[in-house]
Amino acid sequence: MLISPPFLPPRGTQTEDQWLDTAMAVSPTGSGAFPVSSLLDWHGGRHLLAPMGERGIALPARAIADGTVVYVRKRTEADSPEEPLNYGAGYTSDAVVVIRHDTDIGIGANDQLTQAQFYSVYMHLHTIQANIKTGKAIYRKDEIGQAGHIYGVPNLMHFEICCDEANLEKLIGRKTGQLNTATNGRTNSLFGDIYFHLPVGTPIFATKPLPQYAAATTLTAATPARRGQAAIPAERRALTPTHTTTLELVIGLHYAGGEGVVAQRGDAVLTTYKLNGDIEGTALRESEAEYVLYTSAKTISEAYPSDARPSISAVYELLRFGRAIGPDALTPADVPDWRQVSYPGGQGWVNLNAANVHKFSDADFPQWKGWQIIDDDTNGDSRCDSPTVRQIIYDNGTTCLTPTKQHAIDQLKNTKVQKKLAHTICKFPSEWEAATFDKRWNWLKTKDDENPEPLSDKDYADLKAHGLALCFPLPALFTAQWCFDPKEFIRVFRKCGWLSLNETLRLLPTGNGVATLAQLRTDLSLGRNVQTQIMPAGMYTAINKIRNKYCISTPIRCAHFFGQICVETDRLRTTSEYASGMAYDLSQNPEKARELGNTSVGDGPRFKGRGVIQLTGKANYIRYGNYRGRSYIVEPDNLLLRDDSYVACDASGFYWTAEQTRDKVPNQNGHGSHWVLDGQFNINRRADDQTFANLHDSIQIENDTLNVTRQVNRAALHVDIRRTFFKAAHYALSDELTPADGITNQRPL
Repeated sequence: MLISPPFLPPRGTQTEDQWLDTAMAVSPTGSGAFPVSSLLDWHGGRHLLAPMGERGIALPARAIADGTVVYVRKRTEADSPEEPLNYGAGYTSDAVVVIRHDTDIGIGANDQLTQAQFYSVYMHLHTIQANIKTGKAIYRKDEIGQAGHIYGVPNLMHFEICCDEANLEKLIGRKTGQLNTATNGRTNSLFGDIYFHLPVGTPIFATKPLPQYAAATTLTAATPARRGQAAIPAERRALTPTHTTTLELVIGLHYAGGEGVVAQRGDAVLTTYKLNGDIEGTALRESEAEYVLYTSAKTISEAYPSDARPSISAVYELLRFGRAIGPDALTPADVPDWRQVSYPGGQGWVNLNAANVHKFSDADFPQWKGWQIIDDDTNGDSRCDSPTVRQIIYDNGTTCLTPTKQHAIDQLKNTKVQKKLAHTICKFPSEWEAATFDKRWNWLKTKDDENPEPLSDKDYADLKAHGLALCFPLPALFTAQWCFDPKEFIRVFRKCGWLSLNETLRLLPTGNGVATLAQLRTDLSLGRNVQTQIMPAGMYTAINKIRNKYCISTPIRCAHFFGQICVETDRLRTTSEYASGMAYDLSQNPEKARELGNTSVGDGPRFKGRGVIQLTGKANYIRYGNYRGRSYIVEPDNLLLRDDSYVACDASGFYWTAEQTRDKVPNQNGHGSHWVLDGQFNINRRADDQTFANLHDSIQIENDTLNVTRQVNRAALHVDIRRTFFKAAHYALSDELTPADGITNQRPL
């Protein structure tokens, strides 16, 4: 899923969280909060203030993700003060657009896509673009229209995100209750931070244990031989815990993923949480842990006896995800993952792969991050009678609440309360359904502590006329009664990174040799197999898998990756070098053949370039086989790098993360420079070097793409084409609104 906020101001040097706060600033009136307003009535979205652009003009609202427009209504003029839209303090705009989003968020067993559907609602618009039509496809970043008025206040828009119960389960992995910490979280959608639930009684140690033993052990110091005394070899001995947990804790593992200051873009941060979300102690930083995942996994694997080593690939996934997600099994299953963490009273080392430690990710919407699923208001009116929500608002240790209206208003201004409410996922009736208006709002005519001034019949009639003027007919939306705080929904799913087939194709520029989406759509309607016209079978899902595995996550990293693989695969059409490979054969070029490990005649063709970044030469095939714990040098297994999409993509992800990087150094004569190995690993490191990819800074783009290209192709062959694919992919992946000069992306009709 690719997703953006509905307003897209320039980001500049802001962090992700700072930028989202700017892009989705709330109404200055303080009204329109989620999930309740000051009347303690349910409110399915937020009132957002459109950011100001150039010349003081408010930025337009845009589609947050690809989808289909399912409802459009233009604005109604209201010239007379008595008209329903002039209710209250002033005019309220009634223009509205509703989009249905059908999205992919991962993949499960047997390569079954994890797909979900949700709606986004853009209400109180002042204008709507003429090309926004019901039934028409719409794409992320497409302009919808201008924000309008809410009770006389300009540049405001009601924005909400909702889904039905079946899709709630697809989106968050469950539809009721809290996560079950007695079993692992889901892997059919896995993204963001990784979490490890430590049960009571988990041992923590003062020093780092040996990497190959699940039981905490260390080596005693060896004693050298002395006159008359034999040498005493080092011996393994058990470590004694310095602390044993007395409460359940959760360790959050965050890989920087290329974000933040340059020096920390490959770091990992481990944060300790209590189950209620409180942070325990100090978060601990592992410098460059992400950049050295491969070398760390290799070190752990090689600590085992040579005949009992787990595959480096499986250990890599253990360090990346907290578990091996396949297809390489972790054998033995108890390979430890020793990490230094904070605990109540200190810091120490804990095995995050102990048998009773269970693993989760942000895709599980865990309770220690504040997420609550709320479905305990069943009377069907618009008044929030949920004991859970009221408990959050009043936080007085009881569900027997009789607060006043002013008390509710004061509590809803509390930032702690606002943060908790933002992480609720609540079920309640839509406010846009005309047929249920009286059922939802009749309670306003009854006096109580929270409604001390009930409405008269006339006042209620005026309110009803206003409410009905804003309602619209869309039954499918009214069954989607599960509502998310829209900012938090977007914040979480911006971490997802799984690209649908259409999203993948739209990374490509037009005229790239791949069938256009319009052609594919026609072929699909005729029952033709469009997958094989686009790329080898399975490549689309395999690319997604390995991007997640190897942290090719940010728009810059992903754009650089696509810039390389689109050239290496001839625009995603092949996973094998077209040439015969004889140029690297012992019979024709002995020096080059030996450099690549081709030691026998015929090794050139046998081990020619294969994969989406082409691994070339017997030595590289052996190296990848060692990584996976199997052989790829015996025919026909060498052809798996061509014929098996996962192998073709994983081999390239392996190269991306395990390759030594190159750096430009000046020549000794003081003229020019040359590229040399710098002793570091992971091409993400080079993609992260820039502070920001400005698609209109040709010099920066030229230097950045050359830097990454040199890591893949020493001669920088076809660097101009790689640069074109980089720019097209970055525009499609990022929140930028203007493509680079000369770049036009694929776009369905």
